[in-house]
Amino acid sequence: MNEHKKPRGHKAHNDKDSILADAKNLLYILYPAIQRMPKIERIEGAPVEMKRATQNIIRHFSIAKECQEVRQEHIREMLGEFGILSANFELCIAQGLLTDKDKLRIAVQLERIEEGVRKWRNAARSLKRQEQSQVGQ
Repeated sequence: MNEHKKPRGHKAHNDKDSILADAKNLLYILYPAIQRMPKIERIEGAPVEMKRATQNIIRHFSIAKECQEVRQEHIREMLGEFGILSANFELCIAQGLLTDKDKLRIAVQLERIEEGVRKWRNAARSLKRQEQSQVGQ
């Protein structure tokens, strides 16, 4: 068997790619869940804000992945969008808008997204520190 070592940071690379997959999976859960809600909630309620924040996570992820010069900024934006997403999820629960099954499925995706964003942020910070220390030498 021909095994080779993966480069450092590969786990962070997988985590950041999972952010996109996890956000897309969240949208697959949110769309039908929102369709089962009262019309006013589908138009302007907390569920709509959850959907919008998830889409913004995808937007910021895409920019951060491709544009290293603005990566830190867009990682911070993803963290902010995640905060909006979490707050609106809590509102949906408090208002009784989600089934128990949807609550569980959404919570799992939120946990995965949060973990991916935090790991990517930490990896980006570590890389920035390495670059700064190399410049200083």
